[in-house]
Amino acid sequence: MIDAREPLEIDAAYEPPRESRPSLRPLSVPTVDEGRAPGFRELYDGHVAFVWRNLRRLGVPEVEADDRTQEVFVVAHRRFAEFEERGHGPRAWLFQIVLRVASGARRHRRRHPEIPDGGLLAAQGVIPPPQTEALERSQRLAQLDAALATIDMGRRAVLVLHEIEEMTAPEIAHVLGVPLNTVYSRLRVARGELEQALLRQGEGR
Repeated sequence: MIDAREPLEIDAAYEPPRESRPSLRPLSVPTVDEGRAPGFRELYDGHVAFVWRNLRRLGVPEVEADDRTQEVFVVAHRRFAEFEERGHGPRAWLFQIVLRVASGARRHRRRHPEIPDGGLLAAQGVIPPPQTEALERSQRLAQLDAALATIDMGRRAVLVLHEIEEMTAPEIAHVLGVPLNTVYSRLRVARGELEQALLRQGEGR
C-alpha cells in the first residue's frame, strides 16, 4: 500500500519494466523534407519513453499506451517544422501534444467504455504468479493510477510535470500556457487531492 505520508516514488513506479517498455513499430519518417528526417528520428528515439510514461500518468491505460505514443509522434512529425528551441527543450513541446492526445483518449473512453477498469486487470493478468516483485509493483501502479485518476487533468498535468519531470513552475506555465500563479494554485490543490485519494485507498483496505 502507498503511504500518503511518505514521499511518493511516482517516477520509479511509472518507469515501464523491461518487458513492458514501448513495443512500438519504428516510425516511417516520410521522405518529404528529408533534411529534417534525422532530427525527427533523434527526437523520437530520445523521447519515446518520456512520451509513453507521461501518457500513462495522464490516464492512458497500458494496453493503449503504445498506440497513443505512436499518435503523439505522428502529430509531432506533422508539426515538426513548427518546433523551435526556446530554452525549454523538446520535452515541453512534446508534453503539449501528450496532454491533447491523453485528453482525446479520455473523451473516447467515455463515449466507448470498452475497458471499464481502464485496462488494469489486463495489465496485471500478464504477470506470472511467481514474479512477486513484479506483481507488487503492478499493484502499486494500479493504486497510483486510481489516485491520479481522481485529479482533474489540468491539475494532474501540473503535478506530474513538477513532481516527476522536475520542471520549474515557470517552465510549467510555459508548457501549459497558463499564468504562473495558476501553476502554484493547481499544484497545491493537486497535492492535497492525491494525498486524500491515497488515504481513502488505505481506509478502504
